[in-house]
Amino acid sequence: MTRFLTSLAGWVRGQEGLRRAAHGAVRLIPDVPMTVQVKGVGPLRIRLRRHRWFFWEDFAKNDALILGIFARLIRPGDVVYDIGANIGLYTRLMRVWFGASRVIAFEPMRENFDLLQRNVALGRMEGEVDVHAVALSDVEGQEELQVDDMASGTAVLSSVSGGEASAGRRVFGLGPKSERVEVARLDQFIEAHDLPRPQMMKVDTEGAEVKVLRGAVETLRQHRPRLAIALHGVDKAKGVLSLLDELGYFSFGFVREGESGPRTYRQIWAADADSMCDNNMVASCEVADVREEIEPYARRSGEGAAR
Repeated sequence: MTRFLTSLAGWVRGQEGLRRAAHGAVRLIPDVPMTVQVKGVGPLRIRLRRHRWFFWEDFAKNDALILGIFARLIRPGDVVYDIGANIGLYTRLMRVWFGASRVIAFEPMRENFDLLQRNVALGRMEGEVDVHAVALSDVEGQEELQVDDMASGTAVLSSVSGGEASAGRRVFGLGPKSERVEVARLDQFIEAHDLPRPQMMKVDTEGAEVKVLRGAVETLRQHRPRLAIALHGVDKAKGVLSLLDELGYFSFGFVREGESGPRTYRQIWAADADSMCDNNMVASCEVADVREEIEPYARRSGEGAAR
């Protein structure tokens, strides 16, 4: 059934008239919370409209590269920071599939945070996962967060989007929908909450990645966690790569050598931002951690079974 729905969704996207009709229909889908069964994960709490892709996409296949990054960077017993945890799918995989001893998850969007808490409970991980309703940045205080209640349930700080609506709402011709959230610098947050220092950090914050790293400079300098970062735009890539270079990190990712050249995995710098052909990058202060090409993750039967 999943394969059929995936094929159908792909076909609809290629038909302009049907695609427009589908967009209209999406707005009619109730955004009610519900629990689905995810293979290899177990029960997961979602919202029907914004997480509808669970019904036709195989996340383990579509997210194979980022899962391969986790397999490379997370070592058994690590403390992992999931920055931009959304509803907690990756949070749970970090613990169950990849052996993190503790996950510190940050998610500012209110409805996502509620699902994150529920999914930690569904995974019976309350003693191994800490959740914090805060947006990490390079300042302290409060800020407007642009909410996406139409597509993937992501959100972006207004200081990043310029106050524009989230990408998911723009696709459907909808205006901004925002909420006020706490923002904090990771360096200060760790001290204030007496958190364990990270061995690995995943950062996926819809364009706030430079802000997150600036607010975590002392953590990066002193504790040198391995990093998995989702880049959102050339300017953000340049900022991230410049900062990491200054801190002594080796950054690697996939670039296109020339307009029609091969896709190559290699060390990258700010000058490579325009050539990147995948928005996922990795970095470590130990080049051996990231030098070999990241392979898509293929989960073996029985590995990291859901509880």
